[in-house]
Parts: sequence; structure tokens; C-alpha cells
Amino acid sequence: MNFFNNKEPHAQKNSTCNYPAFFLACNFLIPTSQQDENPLPIPPEPATVQAALSTPQIDSPTSFTILRIHTQNGDLLTQLSAETQKAKELNQIPFIEFDATWCPPCQSIEASLKAEDPLTLKAFAGIYLIRADVDEWGWGDGQTFNVEAIPVYYQLDDSGNPTGASIDGSAWNEDIPENFAPVLDNFFHTH
Repeated sequence: MNFFNNKEPHAQKNSTCNYPAFFLACNFLIPTSQQDENPLPIPPEPATVQAALSTPQIDSPTSFTILRIHTQNGDLLTQLSAETQKAKELNQIPFIEFDATWCPPCQSIEASLKAEDPLTLKAFAGIYLIRADVDEWGWGDGQTFNVEAIPVYYQLDDSGNPTGASIDGSAWNEDIPENFAPVLDNFFHTH
């Protein structure tokens, strides 16, 4: 898949199923021809309970925003440009995180955010985090983003371009808040 646009064909879907009734129900509810033609854009979704339930407050020292972008909504750089403008309006620092649902460190960070771990909340304070799943976006283009390990975080400038500052999950040991939160806090707040 071309990392920066959504014009490439998606991987072919497996149309076999061990349960014919399920297959028929899937085709009835979401016909194959409808799935393949111009998928509807998916709005950015909040990734954490805090981001979903509260409106970020510019003056709050613990507020942050986390959302996920999708290829159906356009190319990466255009979406990053739009999201960094939103970050600027909220007075938050924009970062992109490349992650995956199967990634153990990603799962640990997400779990600590949902549990409202104080160390993790402190690390993410003032951050506007844009998440992109490597299974959807790919592993980078080798120029703008070079994703070799996940999670990986890149600081973004006001135009949505990487500043050159990045960090990945190899920067800490065991995936517990006591290890990753201080490292992320330092990275997010010193660049």
C-alpha cells in the first residue's frame, strides 16, 4: 500500500466461510459490491476514555487529546496538517504514534490510560496524539516516517511534518507505567 494516499487497492478479502448462514448474513447486511465502492470516511475517533468523555480544556494542566486517523479519510500528510491545526487551537503539542492492536507495549499504554494511571496521565498532559495503525497505514515510506518498531512517536511541527524528534518502545524496559511514563513524559515535554 502506498503510504501517502488511499488510491492503492486494498488486500483481497477472504470470501470463504465455514458457516454459510453467517456468510449470507454478511453479504445481506454489507454486500461485497457496496464494501468495495467508495467507502465512507471514518471520522477520527477518540482513543481513550478521557478523550472521549471530556472536552479538552486549554487551561487544564492534565488535558490531552488522543484520536485515530484512517486511510479512508485521505492521505497521511493532509490529515496530519489538519490535526496539527486543531492541536494548535487547543494549545497542545502534536505527535503522531504508529501502533497496532497486537502490539504489547501499545496495549500496556492504552490500558494505563484507560485506568487513569497518574504517571501516564502526567506524561500525556498537554499532548495532542494522533494514532495511526501500521496494519492500515503501513510501516512508513523511509523518508518522512521510518517505522522500524512500535509504538513509535514523532513530534510534529505546525504544518504536520515531523520535527526530527522521535522515540519508540525500545526506550524503556518492561511495559509498565513506572517504566514508560517517565520516558514518554521526558520526550513529550522537552522537545
